[in-house]
Amino acid sequence: MNSLFEQCFNSLPGTRITEKTERLAQKLASAPPLYYAGLHMTLLEGVKPLTRVRTPSGQVRDMLMLGSNSFLNLNFHPQVLEAERKAAERFGSGAGSPPLYAGQTVLHEELEERLASFCGTEAALVFPAGYSGNIGVLSALCRPCDTLFCDSSNHASLFDGARLSGTRISPYLHLNTKHLEKQLKQCSTPGKLIVSDGVFSMEGSIAPIDELVRLKWQYDAFLMIDDAHGFWAVGDFGHGSASLYGLRDEVDLHYGTFSKALGGVGGFAAGQRNVIDYLRYYARSTFFSSALPATVVAATLESIRIVEEEPWHLENLRRNRDYFQSRLEKAGFNTLNSRSAIIPLLVGDEDKLGRFQMALFDAGIFTNIGATPAVNASKCRLRLNVMASHTLEQLKFAADTIEQSGRNFGVIE
Repeated sequence: MNSLFEQCFNSLPGTRITEKTERLAQKLASAPPLYYAGLHMTLLEGVKPLTRVRTPSGQVRDMLMLGSNSFLNLNFHPQVLEAERKAAERFGSGAGSPPLYAGQTVLHEELEERLASFCGTEAALVFPAGYSGNIGVLSALCRPCDTLFCDSSNHASLFDGARLSGTRISPYLHLNTKHLEKQLKQCSTPGKLIVSDGVFSMEGSIAPIDELVRLKWQYDAFLMIDDAHGFWAVGDFGHGSASLYGLRDEVDLHYGTFSKALGGVGGFAAGQRNVIDYLRYYARSTFFSSALPATVVAATLESIRIVEEEPWHLENLRRNRDYFQSRLEKAGFNTLNSRSAIIPLLVGDEDKLGRFQMALFDAGIFTNIGATPAVNASKCRLRLNVMASHTLEQLKFAADTIEQSGRNFGVIE
């Protein structure tokens, strides 16, 4: 049976456009899913290990934050705030123009040079948002005469970019390179692009980049890795999932965001200079979008510098991740082989997931869920994100509370 959100999204033949919007409003008013309230929390301050939150009922409370992608939690680092303040005084609050016209500042140039160096590539290009960047990259690189091979669990932005390009999309089973190779063998188009998340956002697993590189060379394909959740969080010095395999130089195009480990906003692509220069003109989500504000760029530059010069942030993140995942696995939870700061707990029933999450909210723990349309309802999960700034005492409290609630609701025995 389809979930509520799937039922309301798909239009029936002969219905008005607004009927699905009316249907959703009626369903949410009469019988919302149990996890619905958890989607409408309001933060009253920036993300910290303990964050002040207003619940949908109007209650204000401090909650242990396990729902943020800001893995290194540098948002309040005094040097990041100072860099942003100085940039505001010099450049103002916004760009007011796309990069190719009047939006590119010396800070944007510096950031692109820093990102190319970070990825070990010739050049890099900054996008105003991670999601729109993927749409721009794939819709620019691929055309209807090409074929794009996409892991079935890739981020939605990759599928949306592929659809916008008009290319032939050939999804392969999640992490299944044998299935991918079978499709590559059957492909007759010269233009072939393989794209995969580096770290998968709903499970924390890492792509088999060694096999993707082998297939890229064997079948003369272009390889793109979206390491939004990997950069500055996994690999040597936070260099991402490809660095775990020692294969950074074998990836044709690296893609990342500033909205995960660095806790900012924006995206970037890094690769050969001719590829990046092509994207400057043909990636519509940068050509027709105002550039990132210089304040955001300055904060991102300073965050990257801090990660490089203060290695304990990444060390703390890995210590916390290892401790927390170990505790949860010993309690009997299935963490889907996560190897990153994203730790999912498989539940498999959306009603049970809703009760589980609401109990954790009541206990003062802020979590996210993975439910439809993000994942199939039978594979729904609690999604926990560890930050470098959590203390072991906080994570112990969380693990104890999650274990007890998991037993109460039959998630574990």
